[in-house]
Amino acid sequence: MTAEDLLQLVRDARPHLLRADPETESWLSRLEDRHDELSALVDDLLARGEPEGGETCVALWNFWWQRGHMSEGRAFLERAVGSGDVDREALLKGLGTIAFRQGDLDAADRAFTERFVLVEAGNSPADVADASADLARVALRRGDFAEVRRHAERGYAAAERVDDPAAIRLPLHMRAAAARMEARYDEARELYLRSIELNEQVGNEVNIAGENHNLFYVALHSGDREEAERRFRSSSEWIFANDNAYLRPYAFLDAGVLALHDGDVERSAQLISCARRIFEETDSIPDPDDYVELEGAVTALKERLGDRFEDAWSVGQRLTTDEAEALARR
Repeated sequence: MTAEDLLQLVRDARPHLLRADPETESWLSRLEDRHDELSALVDDLLARGEPEGGETCVALWNFWWQRGHMSEGRAFLERAVGSGDVDREALLKGLGTIAFRQGDLDAADRAFTERFVLVEAGNSPADVADASADLARVALRRGDFAEVRRHAERGYAAAERVDDPAAIRLPLHMRAAAARMEARYDEARELYLRSIELNEQVGNEVNIAGENHNLFYVALHSGDREEAERRFRSSSEWIFANDNAYLRPYAFLDAGVLALHDGDVERSAQLISCARRIFEETDSIPDPDDYVELEGAVTALKERLGDRFEDAWSVGQRLTTDEAEALARR
């Protein structure tokens, strides 16, 4: 492809990346097929100070995140932000999100806070709702649930002024996440179900899979094993069918936690080991609520397996994604 062809590909993909829809996954796959060419293009545009450099970074940050190219994407975004690109607010959104996914809370907080100041001054309720949800994510990672609720409620209030019911989706999700971490499972379940309804309205399949993943833990902790498995199957089948690189380790983690719950400890250790390896390989850490599940499961496995833990864990470290998927489906 020529540089102009690649730029057109990015422009065509952009609306499907900035707001997920039924075509998003296919666009992510098309971009993945051109990953090396796109990297060279962005590097060249930024090096020459071309305005298309920032434009391309704004369009591609979701791709870099969802397809496991976060270190590369963050480096490009930092260069674009440093160049004083006019679309600074959108660049800060991407930079903050990737830094957050990598566990760099200070960098995420700086980017999200600067973005919030910009969007608040711009008086866009939809952007304020989105920026508030991002600040709530940082607070959640830090375990400050009161601050999570403060940001989420401000975002929720802003979203109610928008003629788009989907605008409350992210603040709603953050309220649910805080409720889950505080073990208020009835409230969390109600909020996650409302989130699924909103995502169904806009055809956001990846978020529906994500919320079913969250409902898996809510059900398991509530003692509803049947509901937990149903949510796990719904989430993981979508993840595997769409080869979603970002959510794949969560599917393996969920399968491992369910196996641990059922007493299948060696299979559990293999799956959870594989999940942790993928998080490390993609330079990411689980979401705060899932990090608690991961660490708790590892502790339980060490206690229950004893001397057998290292052998089971090493098997998981060597699993291919196809082998892990087959193990998760059992």
